Amino acid sequence: MRNQRIFVFALVPVFWAALIWAQGRSIEFWLEFWWMFPIAFLIALTVNTVGISGAALFVPFFVLIFPLLAQELTALQSVKLGLVTESFGLSSSALAFLAFGLVDRKIALAAILGALPFVLVGAALSTYLPESILFIMIAGLLITSVILVNFEKHLHKKRRDEHEQDVVDLRVPEGEQVELVSHAGKTYRYCRTKSGFRTRLAGYSTGGFFQGAAGFGIGEMGIVAMILSGLPTRVAIGTRHLVVASTAIFASVIHVVYAGAGSAPIPWNIPFVTVPAVILGGQAAPYMAAKLPTVLLERFISVLFIAIAISLLYLAFL
Repeated sequence: MRNQRIFVFALVPVFWAALIWAQGRSIEFWLEFWWMFPIAFLIALTVNTVGISGAALFVPFFVLIFPLLAQELTALQSVKLGLVTESFGLSSSALAFLAFGLVDRKIALAAILGALPFVLVGAALSTYLPESILFIMIAGLLITSVILVNFEKHLHKKRRDEHEQDVVDLRVPEGEQVELVSHAGKTYRYCRTKSGFRTRLAGYSTGGFFQGAAGFGIGEMGIVAMILSGLPTRVAIGTRHLVVASTAIFASVIHVVYAGAGSAPIPWNIPFVTVPAVILGGQAAPYMAAKLPTVLLERFISVLFIAIAISLLYLAFL
C-alpha cells in the first residue's frame, strides 16, 4: 500500500513537467488559480468519502461557481476539466482497491470494453450539442445520481441485513464460480453469469455515453448494475473504481484531441492546481470515511445535487 501511494504522488511532478514542457508559459500563468487547491481538495475528499464520481461535483462547480470567482467557461470546457481532474483522482483510488485485492479484473475488463464505444460516441457528440442540452443532461444525471446512490445504499443494507456483508455466496449452476480473497483475508464467493453480464453491459453502456458527453454517470449507473448482477457490494465498489477510472481517462483523451483541434480548448493552468489536490483528497478520503458518519454527508450531497440540477435547468431554459 505504501508503494502504491508513492507511485500516485509521483504522478504529480510528472504531470506538471508534461504541462510545462508542452506549453511553456510563466510561473504566474501556472499559479493563477492557486486558490483552487483547497476547493478541489475538499470536493475530492467529499465525493470519495461518499463514493460518487468527482466530476459530478466538479462539472457543476465549473459551470456555476467558477465564473463568479474567475472567468467564464463553456459547458464543454467544464465537462473536459471535470473529466481530466476526475481521471487522476479515480486512478488514485482504483490503484488502492487493486492493491487491496477487491477488484474482479475479468468483470472490469469486460465492462471497460463494453463501455468504451459508448464513451467515444458521447464524447464526440458532446462537441456538437448546444450548451442548453448539456445543462439539461448534467441536471438529469445529478437527479439520477441521487436516486441511484440511495438505491445502492438500500441494496447494501438489504445484503447486510441478510448477513451477506462480508461473504456472499450466490451459486448458479450455469455460472462461473469465483472465490476472491482480499488482502485483509476476507473471502467473497459469487458467480459470473451471462445474465449478470447483460445487466452490467446495460448499466455501463448507458453510463458510458453520459460519461463521454457530460463527464460523469458511468460510476453511478455501473455500481447499481454490478450489485444487481450478483457481485458482493465491496467487490462491486472496487471493480467500479477501475472501470470508471479507465473510461474517464479514455474520455479525457478524446476531449483533449478535440480540444487540440480548436474546439473549446482546456485551460491547463486549472488542472495544474486541481490534479494534485484530488490525488491528495483521494488518499485522505478512506481515513475520513472511517472517522466520520457519512449519512449526514450523503444527505447534504443529495440536497446539493438537486439544488444544482434546478440551477442548471434554469440556465438551460433562460
